[in-house]
Amino acid sequence: MTTPRIGRLLAAVALAGGAAVAGTAAPAQAATLNCVAAGEWGPGCWSTVTAIDAGSYLAVHNQPDYTHGERSGSRFRHHNGDSLFLQCWTTGAPDGDGHGDRYWFLITQGSVGGGYVNDWYVNTGSYSDWSRRLRHC
Repeated sequence: MTTPRIGRLLAAVALAGGAAVAGTAAPAQAATLNCVAAGEWGPGCWSTVTAIDAGSYLAVHNQPDYTHGERSGSRFRHHNGDSLFLQCWTTGAPDGDGHGDRYWFLITQGSVGGGYVNDWYVNTGSYSDWSRRLRHC
């Protein structure tokens, strides 16, 4: 008779555990890096833009901060889902939305050049995810 009780208890525990897992939110920035050892622009990783408010854009900056200006032109304005080629990383000013993220990526955009974007707005995952794959600038 104890077997059915144990079975019901295990089923209840499994169901409760599943509900807890199902109710847990996924990380805001799951790593989606596609890295290459060498390509048209050298070694680096492809990723996508994320966390940009509707009606806004991710600007490409001249330096890893907000005081040295943005690159001009629409090709240097990116929206959620746009692909970026990350060449390397450095540190600089914290992200513009106050999360304290000081990591910046140097991106390449082919013949038009590149610039810097803050890590908070790129789908890279955590420092431990991308720092093993991308070199320091």
